[in-house]
Amino acid sequence: MKSMSIMLGTLLTVLLAGSGWIAVADEKATRDEETKDAQELTTEVGQKYVPKSKSELRRILNPMQFKVTQNEETEPAFRNLYWDNKREGIYQCIVCQRELFSSRTKFKSGTGWPSFFAPLNQKSVGFRVDHKLFYARTEVHCQRCGAHLGHVFDDGPAPTGKRYCMNSSAMKFVEASSDEKEKDAPQAAESDTGQ
Repeated sequence: MKSMSIMLGTLLTVLLAGSGWIAVADEKATRDEETKDAQELTTEVGQKYVPKSKSELRRILNPMQFKVTQNEETEPAFRNLYWDNKREGIYQCIVCQRELFSSRTKFKSGTGWPSFFAPLNQKSVGFRVDHKLFYARTEVHCQRCGAHLGHVFDDGPAPTGKRYCMNSSAMKFVEASSDEKEKDAPQAAESDTGQ
């Protein structure tokens, strides 16, 4: 009986998505949320963030970075820059340099993409429902510039149970300085994340 209700729920979601009802509601909710968080449109040093035009982005991003961040495409698994990165540091948005994820929350998911169990700050990322496949997924984007980052799933490790499956092409890795590594060494030893 439970599997029947799941199937009916999935079918209803697909039908509503096809009719546009869900997409319209999701777009309005996203716009409302983005308006509410307008104060977050500042850089980490307090300057107002000015979005780049598509032509500027085409000049500063490589073709894969542009496809992923602007067209919501997915880079190849196991053939991307950070899927196996084990260095300590911070992952920033490739478009606006907003700090998104820490190496402390990165874990080996076996998927071929960098995976994290939590963002650095919940306000750094935003979410949308993605209906591009036969089922709804939760798309993750940079809250400041709107760049597509990847998707989040409910099959990650403790403590969150989440797997933020990100595209390397959407991020820039900034390695921690030796001073930061030494300062964090005792904590890192206690909280081994598998990477």
